Amino acid sequence: MTTAAPRTLPFRSRGGNDPGRVDARFQPASGPTVRGRDLGLTAGAVGTWEFRIIVEAPVAAGGGFLFERHGFLLSHSVQNTRPRGRDYVALHATTAAGVSLELNELNQAHWPSFARIVVDRGTLAPGDELCLLIGDTRQGGPGSEAYDVVCQGRIVVSADRSGGLAYRQLAAGEVRVHVTSDPEPALLRLLGPSIARPGEPFALHLAVYDRNHNVCTQYKGTVEFHSDAWPLDGLPPEVTLGSDNQGLAIIEGVTAPQPGLIRIEAHDRQHGLSTLGNPLLVQSNPESLLLWGDLHSHSWGDISMSLMDDPTPVLHPAGRHAQARGQARLDFAAPGPMAPPDQAQRPAVWEAHQAAYRANDEPGTYVPFLAAEAHPNVGGDRNVVFRDWAERHAPTWSDMDYLVETYGDRDDVLLEAHVGGGPADWDAYPTASEPVVEVASGHCCAEWLLQRALRHGHRPAVIASGDTHLPLLAAPMAAHHYRGRFGNYLNIRDCAIGCGPVAAVRATRCERRAIWDAVLKRRTYATTGARIILDVQANGHESGIEIDIDDNPRLVISAHACAPIERIDLIRNDRALAAWRPNTLDATLEFEDASPLTSAAYYVRLRQTDGEYAWSTPLWIACRAGSADADRGLPAWNQHESLDLAAVRPNDAEAFEQQILDYLAANEDPGRFHDLTPIRLVHEVPGRAALFRAFLGQDREPITIRWYVDFPMPRLRLDWGWRDFGTRDGG
Repeated sequence: MTTAAPRTLPFRSRGGNDPGRVDARFQPASGPTVRGRDLGLTAGAVGTWEFRIIVEAPVAAGGGFLFERHGFLLSHSVQNTRPRGRDYVALHATTAAGVSLELNELNQAHWPSFARIVVDRGTLAPGDELCLLIGDTRQGGPGSEAYDVVCQGRIVVSADRSGGLAYRQLAAGEVRVHVTSDPEPALLRLLGPSIARPGEPFALHLAVYDRNHNVCTQYKGTVEFHSDAWPLDGLPPEVTLGSDNQGLAIIEGVTAPQPGLIRIEAHDRQHGLSTLGNPLLVQSNPESLLLWGDLHSHSWGDISMSLMDDPTPVLHPAGRHAQARGQARLDFAAPGPMAPPDQAQRPAVWEAHQAAYRANDEPGTYVPFLAAEAHPNVGGDRNVVFRDWAERHAPTWSDMDYLVETYGDRDDVLLEAHVGGGPADWDAYPTASEPVVEVASGHCCAEWLLQRALRHGHRPAVIASGDTHLPLLAAPMAAHHYRGRFGNYLNIRDCAIGCGPVAAVRATRCERRAIWDAVLKRRTYATTGARIILDVQANGHESGIEIDIDDNPRLVISAHACAPIERIDLIRNDRALAAWRPNTLDATLEFEDASPLTSAAYYVRLRQTDGEYAWSTPLWIACRAGSADADRGLPAWNQHESLDLAAVRPNDAEAFEQQILDYLAANEDPGRFHDLTPIRLVHEVPGRAALFRAFLGQDREPITIRWYVDFPMPRLRLDWGWRDFGTRDGG
């Protein structure tokens, strides 16, 4: 047997019923072997995959077998060159024929074919046996991981008998993979409204998550509640969840008797879990509601990655809305296909979204929107969101000319500029306006995209969205596989937060037109998932407003957070104007810009100690007392603060230093990481991580590394610079 060089595999099975079968098994590092063609696996479990074929009909030279994955990922990059690395692949062949193994090492996350066995000489005969191992550990490798999110995937094996590259699926060539939540609970989340009136009943949503931030459907336990202000009517002292609850309890009919600020604590003493619920402002006559939603997450419909093209319970639009209304407690959402098929050829995909839209449209309670993503070759992707019913979605491969001409002037359609695989590129395709810009998504925090928009003269509403693929819609930030921004710098793409980011909208009512009008008026802000109450005003005007003033800008920042506020930064255009470190749950700050510019955008960035962020939509202020060069001497919005790496030891992250060095040696080019230095352990929403600083590549760009240590196979996440708010594009 020979081993071929790494390559992509531009082949697809075209259906069929060819003679043959595949037998599969997954051998966990601990626990019983799972075998058959219907595998039930625990999310994130580490082990070895085995796919065994007994040849039933001859395969001539040039022919062979093709392996594809659908609806989940086996890994970022299977490989057969680093035996001590993860996802190492081996082929065992019992045959007189000569066979070789080809792997898709370059784009497995974007193409379903991951391996091909090729007959180089002779003929595979009936009775010959081929066995493909993924995560082979016999030479010291750690194995492979089951995908980390609850999903239903498929492995499809097909045969080319003649060498003509026409692959037909084996009659028994499909292996179904059912990934379930880890049974060990790791996180509680308690969500209520952000604003309520005295005596007005509301619901609290309590969800229990595993370490991958799937809802822990196996959870059984009791959770106690305590209000930090005064007793709430209808709030029980505790709730007990059993198997019927599937990790989620909704407590209806809670009321607050009087105005004030409330937070509710929740504790599961048996499992050692606790959480602080979101801040709730009880106001007698609120000027507006603070509503939460996600305008860019994905559901069934994916002709580009074969990741979301099966209508599974998680991905079906009805399931996505159920997630939004249940564990996420959103007020609105727009789940849509990431790369929808041609509507004339497969109308069922859009029809399912339309049916879910109708079924979930409940003004006053929950508002669904229709949306679908478009992927122009030039100018960056746009999520096309419709205010009302839409008969047709935008074609997947629309160019920017089409999108702008068709939707650009409509006030009932949003073209959302987002982070994603194709961020908005205004250098390549300038646009007249951008109504909405995404500053965080499941890929990463991306303040650089807001800065890019401001530099091009845009004045957008700032939001965040999950851009969720397979994780739960608007679940808490996670350490999710293969979604990071460093895929071009690493052999194995780093993990990302996966889900979490949401948009905050100040609307008069939880109704379609009210939400839409508030977005168009830029009455929005963004968070990475925490339901932080953030209010930024200048000279009595709300964020999102354009104003002309005579005197100095006087800003007031009010924040009610879900964890202690580590830092608040005030940004003016592309400069850091002021910073505070409150280390409190609540903060009210006043700042007068004594050296204003003649024209400037002001916005706030807030970070909690648990790693959650919030960004305000800017205020655009024209100041007659301003100067054209008042930015002189101010640090850049993303300037690195000084850090003496030689002075940070000893610290509690040193215990994991050898572990990450071993990982880099086995999987990456360790010579690209200079001055790798442990900083400290951090306890953040995605999980406990050892924090490292380093310099990457020949240019020695500063990076931060989070090494998530509480997984069977630790996970790596990179961010540019010493902070993680998105200092530059990592793609």
